[in-house]
Amino acid sequence: MSAMAFLPDLPLVPGVRRERTAAPARMAGGRVVVDGRSVPFHTAGSAGGPVAVFLHGWGLRPNSYRAAIEHVARAGCRVVAPALPGFGGTRELSGDQRSFPGYAAWVGRFLDAVGVDRVDLVVGHSFGGGVATQFAHDAGGRAGSLLLANAIGSPVWSIRAAEVRTMVERPVWDWGRHLGTDLLHGPGMLRILPPIVEDVVPNLLTNPLGFWRTGQFIRRADLVGALADLRDRGLPIEVLWSDRDRLVPRSAFDAVREAAGVEGRVVEGPHAWLVGDPVPLGESALHCLVAAGGLPARCAPFPA
Repeated sequence: MSAMAFLPDLPLVPGVRRERTAAPARMAGGRVVVDGRSVPFHTAGSAGGPVAVFLHGWGLRPNSYRAAIEHVARAGCRVVAPALPGFGGTRELSGDQRSFPGYAAWVGRFLDAVGVDRVDLVVGHSFGGGVATQFAHDAGGRAGSLLLANAIGSPVWSIRAAEVRTMVERPVWDWGRHLGTDLLHGPGMLRILPPIVEDVVPNLLTNPLGFWRTGQFIRRADLVGALADLRDRGLPIEVLWSDRDRLVPRSAFDAVREAAGVEGRVVEGPHAWLVGDPVPLGESALHCLVAAGGLPARCAPFPA
């Protein structure tokens, strides 16, 4: 057996064989019409492989996640990443649809518009993780696996002694305080901050009320039951969290991973760690794709 040519920059996962694809993993932009409105989106990876959808965090757009999206594509799949409603030039959802079920339904219509019937992997970061969870739950067989990174979904803000405080009780100023700490401190700041500022500032200037309205329903998020349902259905789920995240606290991560029935994985970094260090996300994407049957697994070790 000849040595395989593996995709660059992505650590090997035991038992998984990956050949280099002809199509590059570089991200490219496009537009599609959803609900009669133009929606910007990005794609990366081979059109012939399994399909993943990537859902970005609150206030951002896919541009910030270029490295993360390309790493997921290097796992051996085609990635589609829309600008979610209210961000990146996509029209905000109406008031009666401004909820996780509303966003999940919109993701389904976006996939219809780009000609994707089923995705082997749904990836979501932060707010996008909440949308990803709801989509996987509501869409039934359209989702093959779920990968959550620092995802919104638990109603728990903090647990002190015997007192449990919910996200609704968390004051807005506390979110802002930790957002500043998350972005401005830490060794990866120079890699993380520029692409985030490039996205947040235009979004904030063009739709400040949309920021506020979306933030209000995010504070009421409770997707623990949906995750437990997905666990009972046997959907492959991976949950990642970073050790310096103060926006989504450890208590919320614990609630999410316990509901999903997984141990979870803790990586180093702030809330937006995958913007600057996408390698762990690519590794987990590969695990999910294999578990979902989108990529083949091999018991034999890799040839040298």
